[in-house]
Amino acid sequence: MAKRRIDAILQAVKAALKKDDKYVQLSIYLSEIKRDPTNNIFGSEETLSKVVDSIIASHSQKEPIAMMHEAESIYLTILPLGKATKNYGYANAVFLKIFEKNGIYHSGLFSKELYLCFNDKQTYIETMCTIADIPTADKNINYINLFGCELRQYHNDEKSFASSLISGAQRICNAQDKKSECKRLLSYAHMACGIYDISEETIARLEKMLKNSAETLDGAKHTLDITETRLDSFKNFVEQNEKSIKDLTLSETEKITREAKNAEFKLREAYETFLNEEHDGIIFEKDKLVREVIESADSKIRELKMVAAGIKDNTAAELFRINTEANKAIDRASSMLNNGELKNILSEVNKSNELVDRIIRVDEFSKNFTPEKAEPVAAPVQITAGVRPTIVQINAQKCSEPADMTPNFFFDESYPFQERFAKLMEKKQKDIETNNALYHEHFDDIITAVIEDSNPYMIGPSGCGKTFLVGQIAKLLGLEYLDIGYINEEYDLLGFQTADGGYNYPAFYRAYKYGGIVFCDEFDNGNIRAAVKLNSFMSNSKNASYCFPNGERVMRHPNFRIIAAGNTAGDGADRNYSTREKIEESLMQRFTAIYVDYDNRLEANILRDYPQWFEFAAVFRNATTAWSKENQTAAPGIFTTRDATSIKKYQDHKSYDVEAIVRYEFIETKDNEYLAFLQREMAKYYNGHTRGSSGIFNVFCKIVKDIRNGETRR
Repeated sequence: MAKRRIDAILQAVKAALKKDDKYVQLSIYLSEIKRDPTNNIFGSEETLSKVVDSIIASHSQKEPIAMMHEAESIYLTILPLGKATKNYGYANAVFLKIFEKNGIYHSGLFSKELYLCFNDKQTYIETMCTIADIPTADKNINYINLFGCELRQYHNDEKSFASSLISGAQRICNAQDKKSECKRLLSYAHMACGIYDISEETIARLEKMLKNSAETLDGAKHTLDITETRLDSFKNFVEQNEKSIKDLTLSETEKITREAKNAEFKLREAYETFLNEEHDGIIFEKDKLVREVIESADSKIRELKMVAAGIKDNTAAELFRINTEANKAIDRASSMLNNGELKNILSEVNKSNELVDRIIRVDEFSKNFTPEKAEPVAAPVQITAGVRPTIVQINAQKCSEPADMTPNFFFDESYPFQERFAKLMEKKQKDIETNNALYHEHFDDIITAVIEDSNPYMIGPSGCGKTFLVGQIAKLLGLEYLDIGYINEEYDLLGFQTADGGYNYPAFYRAYKYGGIVFCDEFDNGNIRAAVKLNSFMSNSKNASYCFPNGERVMRHPNFRIIAAGNTAGDGADRNYSTREKIEESLMQRFTAIYVDYDNRLEANILRDYPQWFEFAAVFRNATTAWSKENQTAAPGIFTTRDATSIKKYQDHKSYDVEAIVRYEFIETKDNEYLAFLQREMAKYYNGHTRGSSGIFNVFCKIVKDIRNGETRR
C-alpha cells in the first residue's frame, strides 16, 4: 500500500517534470524514499504526498528540492519526535495547514522563531493568515519576525499578543523606516507594561521645568489681577459715556431719516417725468407704425387682386380647353362603339386568362380588405412570386413532425453511469487509434457534465480550442451540433411570428424538441437580459416543457443539452476582454463552471513537424505567465492554439519566413516595455544553453532591440 502511494507521488512529479526539468532532483529524492521508506522524514506517505502536491501546485520560482528540504525542517520544528510527538494528529494537521497551496509557507511568512512564540498553534495560523492579507508582508517578514519575538515577552495572553503582532505588522509594512518603526512599537509595549526608562538627568530637567511653570503661573496671576483692574476702569468709562452715545445716535438717525425722505421725493418726481416722456414717445411711434402697416397692407391687397384676376382668366381658358377635349373624347368613344373597335379590344383581353384572373383577384382583394378582415383574406391568396412563405411552410412541416423521445444510450439513466462512460471512452480510444485524434485534457470532465445534464460553462482564453472540443463531444455522442453563437435577442432562442402570420422556427427550437447539443459561444459577450431566458430551458426534470411564441407547448427532449463558453468567469469586463458583461447570478448557478486553458499537448501535436517552433512558443508562453503573476492580471497577446495552427500553415506553405512569423505572431500589438520583459524572461531559458529554437529567439531579440531603438514597425 505504501509503495502504491509512493508510486502515485512519483507519477505526479514525472508529469510535472515533462513541463519543467527543475523537478529532476525531487524525483530522485522520492525514488530514494521508495527504495528505503525510512528516509521519509514525514513519517507517513499521506503527509509526503500532500507536501509534494503543494510544491507542484505552488509554481514557485524556488527549486522544488530546496522547498522539500525546507518542508523537512518545518516538520521537525513542529513534530520534533515524529509520530511520537505529543498530540501527533493535531501537530501534523498544523504542519499541513502551514504547507498547503496558499498557506503560510508559500506566502513567505513562516519563521521558526515566530512559530515557537505561540503555544496555541491555531492562534498562530489565524494570526499569520491575517498578516498574509497585508500588502508587502512577505517582503517585510524579517522585521515582523524580529518585532514579534521581542514583543512576546510583554504579553501573557496569546490573543492580545496576536492582536498586537497583527497591528504592528501592518504599521511596519506601511512605514518608510522599518527598523525605527520596530523600535517605536516595542517602546510602546514597554510603557504598556509600566516600564519607563527615566534617568536622574531627566527627573532633574522635569523638576526645573516644573519650577519654571510655577513662576510662569505666578506671573500669569499677577497679569490677570492687573487685567481685572483695567476691566473695571473700562466698565466705568462705558457707563459714563453710554448716555452721550445714545443721544448722538438718536440725533444722527433723525438727520438721516430727513435726508432719505427728501431723496425719495426727488426720485419720485424724476420717475414721473421719465414716464411722461416715454409715454409721449410710444404714442408717436405707434401712430407711425400703424401708418406703415396700413400702407403695406394696401400694397399687398393690390398685388393679390392682380394675381386673382390673372388666375381667373387662366382658369376660364383651362376650363374651356378641358370642355373641348371632353367633347372630342365623347365623339371618339361614340365612333369606336359604332364601328366595333371597342368590341375587338375586349375580345383580345378575354384571350388572356392570366390577366383576367389577376384583375378579378385584385378586385376581390380590394373589396374585402379591411383592418378586421386583413388576416383571414390574406391566408387563401397564393403569392407565386413570394419565396419566404414557401420556406416557412416547409420548416413548419418539418417541425410539426412528432419527436422520437428515445434517449441517447449515453444519457439513458436506466444503465449505470460507469457502463455508459466506459463505452464512451472506448469510442474515444478507437478514434485516437484510428484517426490519430487528440483530445483536450479537460475533455473527460466536460463530457461527464454533458452526460449528467449539468450545463457546462467552459471558461478559457481565446483560441484554446473550446469550439473544437464541443464538436468532438457532439461527434462522440452522435448528436446534432448547433452553434448559435452569443445570444443577442430573445428571438435567437424563441423564434418569432412572421408578418404573414407564420412562425420562424429557430435552431434552438429544433434542438429542444428533437434533441441535440446547443453551443452558446462567447456567452459573456451577448445580451445577458436576453440570455436569462435560458433559465426556462435548463430544467432537467423529467416532464420539463416550454410554450413557444407559436402557441405550441414542446416537451424537453431527453437528448437536449446546453454547453456555453466564455472568456471570463461571468464577473464582467477585464483588461483583455473589455466588452464582456457580468452574467446574472441566477443564470450562473445553473451552469457548471469548468476552466479550459491551453493544452500544450495539442500544440505539440500541431507543430510535431516543427519542434523548434513549439519549444519557442512554450518559452514565450511561460514568459507571459510570469508577467501575469507579477502584474496580477491576465497577460495580453499570449500564444494560442490558433496561433500554432497558423504557424504550421506558414511553414507547410513556406509563405512567411522566420522573421515575418516572429513579427506577426509574437511581436505586433505589444508595447516596448512588455516586449522587454518577455525578452528578459525568455533569456533565462536560452542564455548559456544551446537550444533547438535559439535561432528563432535571436531573431526575436533583434526585432525587439530595433523597435526599442526607435525603428518604425513594419
